[in-house]
Amino acid sequence: MKILIIGYTGTIGKKIYESLQEHHEVYGAHRNSDSYPIDITNQESIRQLFEKLPKLDAVINAAGTASWKPLFELKEEDYYLGIKSKLMGQVNLVHIAKDYINDHGSITLTTGILAEHYEPNAVALSLVNGAIHSFVNAASKELNRGIRLNTVAPGAISGDFPKEKKFAGYFPVEIEDVVKIYEYSLTTTNSGQILKIY
Repeated sequence: MKILIIGYTGTIGKKIYESLQEHHEVYGAHRNSDSYPIDITNQESIRQLFEKLPKLDAVINAAGTASWKPLFELKEEDYYLGIKSKLMGQVNLVHIAKDYINDHGSITLTTGILAEHYEPNAVALSLVNGAIHSFVNAASKELNRGIRLNTVAPGAISGDFPKEKKFAGYFPVEIEDVVKIYEYSLTTTNSGQILKIY
């Protein structure tokens, strides 16, 4: 398979990239890449990346950010950081990727535990993750050519100590198990799934 991984230098993206390289033709993109730069907050940047690449079988996104602040410190612009990046960045990615991937291709987004579980200072990120879950559920039903859309929702990754501390009380998940869920998303015939691992 020809697979694009966006955000391939991050905690999750790097491990997905390393694992899939063994058996697939994998392209890694991120904001500061010399070969395949992308800014997911910019539709033209997304489109330019796809124009550079061959026809793909799958796209995995592991990029996107949002504000970590208590509710009473959040301002409108703090919400918009996550809305523009993690939410609309992934929404726009789906809108553009669907025109560049092969029939029966796969698009996998990334959300997380905060869509369902409370964590202090994570209100803005919870909002975004929940919205993406709703988008995946609805948009997957309207994609054509057999294109599948799913999202992986991991908890805190074992060894990622700053996040483990934030998610006190939850068992951290092993990165190898998270990678397996992304690999499942590539090959499953199911679409519209929220693939939780926490």
